[in-house]
Amino acid sequence: MEIIFHTGKGSDQSLREFDEKRADFLMRELRNMKVQELKALLRTLTEDNHTFESK
Repeated sequence: MEIIFHTGKGSDQSLREFDEKRADFLMRELRNMKVQELKALLRTLTEDNHTFESK
């Protein structure tokens, strides 16, 4: 995985576009998961008190 830092003019737009692409990728991945895998993911997130929100 490559990491690119955008700073300066237009960086906010670049970050929003990256977030949108990341969300699209995750949605495709979730659609391809089996029900049991989704249940395990939900259980892990719930039990370990994980969140997708930024700190």
